[in-house]
Amino acid sequence: MSADMVVNVAKAAWEVFKDGAPSGEITSSTANAVPQVDDWQTLAGARGPMAIRGHWERLCAWPFEDYVVADFTFLLKWDYAATYRGGGAFIPNLWLEVPSYDIFWGQHLDLRLTVRNPTNAGTPQAPLARLPVTIAGTASNGLRNLHVEWGLTVFGDGTWQEA
Repeated sequence: MSADMVVNVAKAAWEVFKDGAPSGEITSSTANAVPQVDDWQTLAGARGPMAIRGHWERLCAWPFEDYVVADFTFLLKWDYAATYRGGGAFIPNLWLEVPSYDIFWGQHLDLRLTVRNPTNAGTPQAPLARLPVTIAGTASNGLRNLHVEWGLTVFGDGTWQEA
């Protein structure tokens, strides 16, 4: 075990939307990217949170093409720049919030947040946590199923990039 090996010791996946409404799991589920050591709880100096806002909407099919039948906004948030014994940049906490949504009758939305294996994007002497995140699932109604997906990577220095 060493500080330059980065792991997630929290959840790796949770439901975001289930049966067209935000899941109860989003209020209690978090992920992280911390050093693989026994005392990672001693991380210090975390900043944040940083936040990425995402929005999705689905329009009605003919004859009301401009009518929105499903939409939601999500906020992916994470604390960053936590150090271990004075070095590195780790992510002690990553979570998702859904501040607004409107799902019309007959529309179904099922989404799941998944984090893949965190890695060290820095050096052994200056670790930089890198945490890939995917929010994916389906939007469906009686006529059509759509795959919905966002992929991004967040870093321990507070930056992020689309996957």
